[in-house]
Amino acid sequence: MTILQKILYLIFAVLILCIPAFHNGFPLLFPDTVGYVSTGFRGVVGAARLWLYGGFLRHVSLCETVWLVIFVQGLIISGVVYLMFKYFMKSKYSYHLFIIYLLIVGTTTAISFHVSMLMPDIFTPVVILSFALLLLAKNMSTRDRLITICLFLTAVGMHNSHIVLSVGLLLSVAAIYSLKKWRLSCNNLGVNLKKIGLIGALIFCSHIGVCTLHYSLGGDFSTTRGSRIFLFARLCDFGIAQSYLQENCPSSQDSICNDLSMLGTSPTFLWGNKSQSYLNKTGGFSKENEIYYKKLTTDILTRPKYLKKYIIKSMEAMFMQFFTFQIRTKGDSYGIQSAWISIYYNTYNLASKNSRQMKKKDSSTAIERANAIQFFVLGIAGLFFLILLWDDKILQSQKGIALFILVALFINAFIVGATSGVYDRYQSRVAWLITLPAFWYIWSKVETFIPIKNLRKDSSKID
Repeated sequence: MTILQKILYLIFAVLILCIPAFHNGFPLLFPDTVGYVSTGFRGVVGAARLWLYGGFLRHVSLCETVWLVIFVQGLIISGVVYLMFKYFMKSKYSYHLFIIYLLIVGTTTAISFHVSMLMPDIFTPVVILSFALLLLAKNMSTRDRLITICLFLTAVGMHNSHIVLSVGLLLSVAAIYSLKKWRLSCNNLGVNLKKIGLIGALIFCSHIGVCTLHYSLGGDFSTTRGSRIFLFARLCDFGIAQSYLQENCPSSQDSICNDLSMLGTSPTFLWGNKSQSYLNKTGGFSKENEIYYKKLTTDILTRPKYLKKYIIKSMEAMFMQFFTFQIRTKGDSYGIQSAWISIYYNTYNLASKNSRQMKKKDSSTAIERANAIQFFVLGIAGLFFLILLWDDKILQSQKGIALFILVALFINAFIVGATSGVYDRYQSRVAWLITLPAFWYIWSKVETFIPIKNLRKDSSKID
C-alpha cells in the first residue's frame, strides 16, 4: 500500500467519525461549548474551565470554520488508535485492520458523536491510549514517541478531569509495580521505573504548562478556581453537605446556615439562576467562594464520619457511571449556545440555528436505536474481553493493554462520579475503548481459519 493510499484511507475513516456532524448539518453542541468558544476568542481564563480547549477551538478553526475542528479531532483520535494497532497488534495487516476497526466503532459507538461535538471529551481516550503507549509499548520509534508525548501533554491539559485521571492511572501503576510478586510481570510487559518517571514528569509539565498559560492570559497561576466548588456541589448531591451543616450550623454564624434549602442538587446549586442557585446568589465562581468552599470541604472530609460516607457514595457512583454511557443529543439550552456560537462564527448563524439538534429533529426512536446498537456492540465486546483474559494463547502484551483499559475506565468513572456526577457523556467518551482488545482477540481467532499464505499473497498485491 502506497503512502497516498494510506492517506486516502485515513481521510475516509476520519470522515466516517464526522458523520453525526454531517447528519446534523453543524457540529454538535453542548451547554459548555459556549464557555470554551468565548474564552478562546477573548483570550481570557474562565473560572470553571481550562483555557486550552478554547484556544484549540479558536486556532484550529482558523477563526473561520468549526468543521476544521471536528476533522482535526477525528484525525487525532485516529492517529493514537493507529499507534495502538502498530505497537500492540503485531500484524502485517495492522493498517488494514485499523481502518476496518474505525469504520466499525465509528458507526456503532459514541466515538463519532464525541468527535463531532465541540467539547474536549474526545481527548479523554487520547489521555488513556497515549498513557498506555508510553507505559507498555516496546521499541517505539523516536518519531512515534515524540508524537505520543505531544498528544499526552496536550490531552492532559484539555480538561480538569484529565489531570486527575492521569494522576490516578500513574498512582495505580506505581502501586502495582511496587509489589514484588507483580513486578516481574510488569517488566515483561515493558513497564519500568524509567517509564513511570517519564509519565510522572509529563503530567507535572502539563499541569505547570496550563498554570503558566493561564497566568500569561491574566489569570492566576493555577488550573481553575472552581474545583472545590464542584466538590462541594457533589457533597450536596450525596446529602453529606446538608448533614454536616445541620449538625454544625447551631454553633456557626455562617450565612449558609440560613439557606440550607437552597443547596439542592449540584445542577441547581451551580447553574440555577439567582433566585435558585446559592452559588450565583453569593458571587458565582469567585476567588472568595473558592477559598470559602475549600475550607468547608476540608472541614467535612477531614472528619472520619463524613469521609467514610463520601468514599461509600463515591464507590456507588463509580459503578453507576461505569454502566451509564448512552448517546444524547438534545437539551433545552442548546438554542442559547447556538446564538452565542454565531457571535464568533457569524457566517454559520443560519447553519447552527437550522441544524437538526437545534430543531430537535432527531426522534427519540432514532436515538434509542443508536443506543441499542451501542449496547449490543459493547456487550459483545465485553464478552470477548473477558474471554481474552482467560485465553492462554493470547499475547501477554494484549492482555496487559486489556487490563489497563479496564482499570482506566473504572478510574474515569470513579473520578467523575466522586467529583461531578453521573452523566452519560462522561463514560460514553471512553466506553468504546473496550472494543479495542476485543477486536484484536476476534481477529486472532479469524486468522486461524484463514489460509495465511493466500492472505499474504493477496496483501502483497495491495501493498
